[in-house]
Amino acid sequence: MKKYFGLTNTEAEIMSLFWDFGKDAFTFRELTEYARDFLQKDWKKQTLSTFLSNLQKLGLLEIKVNGRNYIYYSIFSRQEYINKWARDLIRTDFGNSLSSFVAAFTGGSKLSLEEADKIRKLLEG
Repeated sequence: MKKYFGLTNTEAEIMSLFWDFGKDAFTFRELTEYARDFLQKDWKKQTLSTFLSNLQKLGLLEIKVNGRNYIYYSIFSRQEYINKWARDLIRTDFGNSLSSFVAAFTGGSKLSLEEADKIRKLLEG
């Protein structure tokens, strides 16, 4: 199962609806139609409900009930979520050390002066 910043492919596809369509909220019916029409998934209600529940548990969605309608709201933009995921990754897997995190991406090799300068400017900014 492939992961997208800690999300399964399907979870990422569902979140893309919120992130790419520029709409703040979707009803369960709209999400069902999106899954069928864009993701080519003919899910039962329970299947989609499970994915949405998992996204709520992950803190990505908020659900409000309006009469008989469930309305789903995204908590984070895509960039906010990626930033949060990266901070959590640094904290949990790299002992909260940004230098260890960067070293993992360089494979232990030295950064070029240009790359090091860009990182330095980000840290100073």
